[in-house]
Amino acid sequence: MKLTIFSRLVIGYLVIFVLAMTVSLYAISHLRQFEKVTRSIINVDNRLIEYKKTLSDILLSMMLYEKKYILIKDDGLYSQFELATNDFDRQLKELTSLAKDEKAQDLINRIRHHKERYQSLFNDKVMYLGSDQQLDEENYKKENEYAVNEIMESLKELEAYSQSNTYAKVKELSRVYARASKVAIVLGSVSLIFGIIISILITVNITRPLSIIKKKTADIARGDFGHDLKLSSPPEIEVLAKSFNLMCSKLKEIDKMKSDFFSLMSHELRTPLTTIKEGTNLFTESLEELGATEKQKRLLTIINEECNRLIKLVNSLLDLSKMEAGMMVYNFHKTELSPLISKITGEIEPLAETRRIRIETEISEKLPVITMDTERILQVLRNLVGNAVKFTPDEGYVRISARSVDKGVKISVADSGTGISEEKVTAIFDKYYQDTLARSSKIKGTGLGLALVKQVVNSHGGKVWVERTSEQGSVFSFVLPV
Repeated sequence: MKLTIFSRLVIGYLVIFVLAMTVSLYAISHLRQFEKVTRSIINVDNRLIEYKKTLSDILLSMMLYEKKYILIKDDGLYSQFELATNDFDRQLKELTSLAKDEKAQDLINRIRHHKERYQSLFNDKVMYLGSDQQLDEENYKKENEYAVNEIMESLKELEAYSQSNTYAKVKELSRVYARASKVAIVLGSVSLIFGIIISILITVNITRPLSIIKKKTADIARGDFGHDLKLSSPPEIEVLAKSFNLMCSKLKEIDKMKSDFFSLMSHELRTPLTTIKEGTNLFTESLEELGATEKQKRLLTIINEECNRLIKLVNSLLDLSKMEAGMMVYNFHKTELSPLISKITGEIEPLAETRRIRIETEISEKLPVITMDTERILQVLRNLVGNAVKFTPDEGYVRISARSVDKGVKISVADSGTGISEEKVTAIFDKYYQDTLARSSKIKGTGLGLALVKQVVNSHGGKVWVERTSEQGSVFSFVLPV
């Protein structure tokens, strides 16, 4: 029996309808999976991080009340300590009900165990304060610090675990999208045989917003939380976009919390470190009078060097925090670049001579005058030239060149060092990133130098990049506008 044209059209439309329904149902199921994973990030992982901050604050309050009570023995302070302890237990109980997986539960149990140990130690201390018995102060202090450190370390591990879960789920969203797109494209191709218009509608209404979500997912995986998603799409995708936006907002808050923490800790560390440095300087000046041994002198020298390194790290953290927050004050004025390069070569030459490294300069004549902050550009040059010398083997060379380019001056620092692996070039300017070099595993660093370089150059309206890298060395270049 032959089918009429009408029957064939009806069958064709039925097939198209079935294919369209199949595509829609498949997409909806994956969109729901998107939403489920996103809600998991918001309702579980982000809340774990919030509980971590709350518990850290309560623990600091408990420590404060403990120290004040031991000093002045005021019962009111002991009551405040007990209130903080009860609040800590309540928050920990809520956190326990929220965390479902085994690793999170193990970390919570560790926190509970060490908190109980910390509370027990304090209660013993209170009991001894009210009696004639003597308490082993050194042992009490050691166990007290151990319990507090273990609680803080467990809280940090819980935060790191939550963040790793967040990024793993974001990557899962990307994989789910890839599978959904693949099937949607295949079914769309089959639908094209029966009706181009319907297949185009399916592609436009489903694939396009998913492509935007995929791009946003990749941006989040790189740490760029960017702007909110604004999609004109079906309600399911709108709900997903709102959940995505909420997730990005929470992640931005977490990133800001981390930056604020580093800024606060750096500021609080600078004063005691400066005091320690001054103290070691006073000891160093009087070593001969005190009849110190060589071992004592060497130990004090090491303490002084490590203190200087910590102060440098703290200052770098503070500078970077100010730059990222847009609070760094720059003193711009017109200056010639050649004297700055001469100053840097003069500073680095003693170190280079001890390792027989040649410092070469290639500076073009009549370089234009540049509007810049002299101290900050010196900081850029110190970092780049210092890194070049650090990663260059003995009897190598470091070459500093400067020449005019279109509407600016290009400065390059080349070395004959170990080079940088190609896959790591794009990440070399990130905060706290350090390239692992087989021949320089003992070289110490903070991972902040190149991040500072990028911030300073960008603030001057310039650009910095790795121009060349190989086993024979690397070339770092930056351009400052005239």
